[in-house]
Amino acid sequence: MKKDTLSYYLFACVVLLVIGGVIVNVDEQRKVDRSKIPEKVELYRGFQRWITNLRNKGFETNADEFKLIEENEIYNTQWMAVYSFDEESEREWFYENLNNHRDIKKVVFSPSDQEFIDYRDAKRPGDLDGSSFEPNEVRFLGQKEDKIIDARILDCSVRANCYFDRAYFLDNDVFVISEFSRNIHKKDVESPECLITDECIYTIKLHIIDLKQNKRLVYESEPFDMIMSIMKKEL
Repeated sequence: MKKDTLSYYLFACVVLLVIGGVIVNVDEQRKVDRSKIPEKVELYRGFQRWITNLRNKGFETNADEFKLIEENEIYNTQWMAVYSFDEESEREWFYENLNNHRDIKKVVFSPSDQEFIDYRDAKRPGDLDGSSFEPNEVRFLGQKEDKIIDARILDCSVRANCYFDRAYFLDNDVFVISEFSRNIHKKDVESPECLITDECIYTIKLHIIDLKQNKRLVYESEPFDMIMSIMKKEL
């Protein structure tokens, strides 16, 4: 092999090795980043206020403690109703709902003011067909292009003494909901019951919901002991 050809061959090998190393590093970095709360959430003022409030109440927690435990889709025909914004009666119903939910605690609106999340710990009247939302269900109502979406966007386990603590929009498509619940699986029906007045083992879950990508990422804290009835009064 000629000297020039050999030099070219060695140079090409070095370039390929460098590119391969960069790709591996980027891929590994993505995996690491994905296991933790996204930076755009951690740095958002709503998250910072929330976690500061927890610390002021005696909860020793931080962003690095939360780990990704679940990823799934959010849209489900069983859990949502879709109406036409072009239909006058449905459009009027939508605007009436928007107006009726303003200035209510545990109801938050998107930056566009055309969507809201209702995470109240109470039974509430629901969509156009007359169905209702339970205390362990989060309602999303909003306009997306020419459609009106009314959805049970999230639910939690009553057996786990679940409680939705906070919700906030990052933008018109992404929002975060925090949940306190016992450290048992959502579908667990065998674990002994624990009253909200008793001390039980709980975790905090952060649900990051992206409407545009149809994704829900769930991050969970380390477990801790807590009495739910006391916590709900303090937060």
